Amino acid sequence: MQMGTCKALLSYLFAGLLIGAGCALYPLGWDSEEVQQTCGYISGQFDLGKCEIGWAYYCTGAGAATAILLCTWLACFSGKKQKQYPY
Repeated sequence: MQMGTCKALLSYLFAGLLIGAGCALYPLGWDSEEVQQTCGYISGQFDLGKCEIGWAYYCTGAGAATAILLCTWLACFSGKKQKQYPY
């Protein structure tokens, strides 16, 4: 594996992990005063009360999984030499 390929692989992996960590940590803020005023005072960490999670949160999670799996896998093969054709 070439050095440039290794850097790309690690950067895609790191980016996917950061996005995934952001999605995992996002519900920790649901017990704030602003969220409780909006979603009802029964809301807490990992419990939104009367509110619902929108489609953007799920798309972000899918993007993180794509960055970790697909982009990292594609970066593994980007440094391979291609066949030289005579034409």
